[in-house]
Amino acid sequence: MYRAAVRTTAPYVLLVLAGLCLQNTSVAIAQDDKQCAMLAQTPLANARIETATVDGAICKIRGLATPTARSNIHFEVWLPVSGWNGRIEMIGNGGYSPQIRFDQLAALAQEGNAAVATDTGHSGEGLDFGFDNSDAIADWGHRAVHASIVAGKAITAAFYGHAPRYAYFAGCSTGGHQALMEAQRYPTDFDGILAGDPGNNRTNLNFGFLWQFLSNHPQGDNNHAILTQGDLELLHRAVVEKCDALDGVRDGVITDPRQCHFDPAQLRCSTTKPTQCLADTQIAALRKMYAGAHRRDTGESIYPGWPVGSEWTRGAGGWQTYWANPQQPDEPQRVDYFRRWAFNDPAWNWWTFDWAHGVDRARAKLGPLVDAVDSDLSAFRGRGGKLIIYQGWADPVVSATDTIAYYDRVSRSNSSTGDFARLFLVPGMAHCAGGPGATSFNSSADPDHSATLALRRWVEDGKAPDRIVAVRYKAGTPDSGIAMSRPLCVWPKLPVYTGSGDTNDAANFVCR
Repeated sequence: MYRAAVRTTAPYVLLVLAGLCLQNTSVAIAQDDKQCAMLAQTPLANARIETATVDGAICKIRGLATPTARSNIHFEVWLPVSGWNGRIEMIGNGGYSPQIRFDQLAALAQEGNAAVATDTGHSGEGLDFGFDNSDAIADWGHRAVHASIVAGKAITAAFYGHAPRYAYFAGCSTGGHQALMEAQRYPTDFDGILAGDPGNNRTNLNFGFLWQFLSNHPQGDNNHAILTQGDLELLHRAVVEKCDALDGVRDGVITDPRQCHFDPAQLRCSTTKPTQCLADTQIAALRKMYAGAHRRDTGESIYPGWPVGSEWTRGAGGWQTYWANPQQPDEPQRVDYFRRWAFNDPAWNWWTFDWAHGVDRARAKLGPLVDAVDSDLSAFRGRGGKLIIYQGWADPVVSATDTIAYYDRVSRSNSSTGDFARLFLVPGMAHCAGGPGATSFNSSADPDHSATLALRRWVEDGKAPDRIVAVRYKAGTPDSGIAMSRPLCVWPKLPVYTGSGDTNDAANFVCR
């Protein structure tokens, strides 16, 4: 009788239990949805929540910040419904793009972080948003990140019942620009900041692009470039051949371009060298580019030239991407920064530009809105902030020379700079990634080689990074295995081979 009862009721019991589990799960999901939706009532300063919904295990918030009447800053805040680790991290943007990297938001939220991003206050990939709109320029230049993280912190506190313990920002290129702007202008927003290949010297950087265009064209001729991408490839091969082994290791990487004294005249065409060579006009153009933009009146450097080794990198581009507008090669890259933002003159002629007073006019108008060049980081340091800057030596977009110059100014303006800010140069790395060397050091799938984790250890445990090990994967991903590793060293130290052991192993290099 008992056994029969067990046999006949067991399926029923299982169904009841399953039903209870499903009911409890449904109740939990409903509670998550309700809690997430209730965030729409969160009071925010100069901002509001537009949508709040649970997707999977993440409460996704889309909001709008309006610090000025003409501001239109959209932001995203993604909150894990369970397992929050107490951190909030914001990701940066690229170029002048409003793109929000949803894949990065998802990765951060899945790791347990509250994640934040912004469209920087505009739509579209071009510079049209700033035409006759200084508010939109300022939002892109500095306000959007600040307004978004302030709202993000308030939303996070409302969802979890307490404020984040630690706040981080990470970005490269314009994201690096945003990172340094935060440290300078809004020093209480973040505890830890990771700034990669930062375009923070923005106005002068765009002068550098303009200089490249003018140097690479005959006077007044927008249609006939003096140098081609093929010429850059030829040049780069010659540079690497001459200087690769200066560090004692032949690996296709120039560890310290400052030690590479290469004259493009070594490739001059002659009767004995009629091909794979450069004409005198091309050599002259290259010398102007390596020298960088200068004022007409005083000769003062406006933006330094790009180091040798940055001319071209297989798979990662080179100077040709920024010496002219890829969509309209007969005009300089970022021409609207001057034509419409600085001078509001649709007919502005770059060939007659005054490389003295014109420079001053552009700096005066746009510098206060977008440039992040203040070297006094005492407020950021005073509140316990930590800053890691990294820069590719072979970057054809942001000159490593300029990033080093900024960090050197920071060192002069702040005593014991290494206590709160450190710069790491990456030999062979192009713009933010790529290049022939060990240039991967921040993959979430490879925590052993992560600048993000180094920053967290510095902020949360007080362990300052003396070196970060970068790698090159065999097939581009961590699961393919490591082909090469190198230490990234705190500037001004650089990796030096000890003279013995595998040259592809970081263990056989010291920072010196």
